[in-house]
Amino acid sequence: MQIDPDQGTGIDDYVIVEEGTYPLRVDSVKVTRDASNEPSWMLRLALVEGERAGRTAVTDWLNFSDRGMHRVRSILGALGWDVSVPIEVEPEQLEGLVANVRLINQESTHAETGRSQRRSRVPYDGWSPCPDADRFREMAEPGPGAAGGGGGIGLAADAMPF
Repeated sequence: MQIDPDQGTGIDDYVIVEEGTYPLRVDSVKVTRDASNEPSWMLRLALVEGERAGRTAVTDWLNFSDRGMHRVRSILGALGWDVSVPIEVEPEQLEGLVANVRLINQESTHAETGRSQRRSRVPYDGWSPCPDADRFREMAEPGPGAAGGGGGIGLAADAMPF
C-alpha cells in the first residue's frame, strides 16, 4: 500500500451524521468529576434508526454543579423524568432511554498536532422529548438468547471502537 502525504482532506472527521435532530439512545453513562470536583456524567448517545443504528453519534455531559443543574433537569425531562419534583437518579437508570437530540458540527484545531478536527456536539438546549421513545426502547430490548450489549440495535456495545 502506497501512502501519499498530499492526499486526503487534512481534517480528522469524527462526524457520524450531519447536523440535525435525531432520536438518540443513552447507550452508556460514565461517572466522573469535573475540574471543580463536582460530579459529572458522560452520556454516550447512539443512533436508534437508519443504516448507522447502534453507532455512537455524540457524547454529552451532565454537570451537577449549580450552573449545570438547569441543563441537567432539561435533559432528564427530555428523557421522560418528572423534574417538577425532587428525584433520585442513578446513572444506570438513564441507559436505554431515548430523546430527540439536536447535533451541530464544529471544527477545531488539535492543540498538540495542529490538525483540524470536525466533531458533532449537542448545543445547550439541544434535547427534547421523543414521541416515539417507547417504540425505540421496545426495539432495543434484546430478545431471548441475545448476546452482547448495544441494546439489540446495530452493533453490540463491546464491538464499538471507543
